[in-house]
Amino acid sequence: MKNTLLLLALFSLPVQQVYASAKEAYKIYLNDKTKDKNKEIAHELIDGQYYFSAIPFINKYLEENTKIDKQLEDDIETLVVRTGTMAVLNLEEKRLQQFNIPSINLILGTRLFQKEKYKESLEVISQIPSNHKFAIEADLIKGSIKDLASLNAEALAYYRQCSDKAIRFESEGKYEKLKRYYTYLKETCLIREARLEIKNKNYSKAVEIYDQIDKRSYKWPYTLLEKAWANYYLKDYNRSLGLLTTYKSPLLSSYFFPEAEVLTALSYYNLCLYDDALVVVDHYYEFYKPKAQALKDILNTNKKSNTYFLDLYYADPSTRENLNPFIRNLITQTRKQVKFNLDLASLKNAKDELALLKRLKSKNDFTAQLEVNLDETIQFISARMNYYIKKEIYQFITDIHRHSYSMFNLKLELLSQKRNQIYRPQAKNQRDRGDVENINRTTSQYFFDFNGSFWADELGDYSFALASACVENKSEEEKK
Repeated sequence: MKNTLLLLALFSLPVQQVYASAKEAYKIYLNDKTKDKNKEIAHELIDGQYYFSAIPFINKYLEENTKIDKQLEDDIETLVVRTGTMAVLNLEEKRLQQFNIPSINLILGTRLFQKEKYKESLEVISQIPSNHKFAIEADLIKGSIKDLASLNAEALAYYRQCSDKAIRFESEGKYEKLKRYYTYLKETCLIREARLEIKNKNYSKAVEIYDQIDKRSYKWPYTLLEKAWANYYLKDYNRSLGLLTTYKSPLLSSYFFPEAEVLTALSYYNLCLYDDALVVVDHYYEFYKPKAQALKDILNTNKKSNTYFLDLYYADPSTRENLNPFIRNLITQTRKQVKFNLDLASLKNAKDELALLKRLKSKNDFTAQLEVNLDETIQFISARMNYYIKKEIYQFITDIHRHSYSMFNLKLELLSQKRNQIYRPQAKNQRDRGDVENINRTTSQYFFDFNGSFWADELGDYSFALASACVENKSEEEKK
């Protein structure tokens, strides 16, 4: 898990104030001989919205000093909010451990978590006050650590604290971008809570939690598969099939989930509809095998590039049209991920800041240094994002192969069941394909027959109405 904070471009300062701040930072650069020099330069740059440019000076100050006053603490918090945790404070962990303020604790705790140093991460992240604005991220990390340790009750408590705090901050937020970020945190915590309820076999509770995710959220399409698994464990195979068929909607055409095909086949199998399951299995190999090969080819051709995959996101429409349609849709799917969007916004802001620096009329060794530092930061963020995309593609290929093995085993079982059916007497009458009586629904779910309607109607609320063939087969065996 990677906690990257949303860039909050809430105001734009007048150009004169921006230039004045840069000019004041240059004066300090020339004349200040005190130990606070780098701290003051950073403060002026932050005041002028040169957030990324300020990072090296903050780093330099913290490398040489241990004192953090209120101004510096506020400046570091501003950098974390404006630039995220990826680029800010690239100091050694031992050095960061010497400071105890919420922003640095969040950065250090996140870094330790990513390195799977869970005990150390928990100690650091627990120092963030429960009423601080970074407490939501802290609860999310603490819940994840307890979750990984299978301490389910403690993990659930942290996830619920996380979503409750996010809901409160969301309602109190004054700006739309700030509200959206708290919504993102709320949904992340709710999804973690639902997954844990599935682990605890509280499937109905998990479904209730998934239902709290707004359908307009970028996270919502990913919850359909998880919700379908919960219904599968409840043995509501029709509901599971209905949720999975949502991915056939034109509105979700860029989303590909090989696991959804496996779950579809398993649902048909548990309804003893073996022919339907075999169709899904055969389609899986036909659909995903060439796509896996196309992804392998593009990975092998550009595996040494630090920019190729990221450049695809900036390519003009004509260039994207020439790509394999599957790769084009996979790029679109990745771009819709909230985490990637946050990093993309961070990269854009860094590039905008560099453009602003280049427009300064007065050029000197100070502005040249700022440009070099900022260019290095942009390259660092770009390389990290490019690697993230490559990792996503590689994981997708791995998923295709892993689920291919599951499909192979399932096909063997299906063929075995089909062979057994040959020796059973066949039913005289053909069974209807669907009946409303086969639909399980709660009092809060409405029946909508879709006559004269289109895909957007009740998106994600579909249910098949297939009768199980297992009862029919069992009754035939009992007659023997």
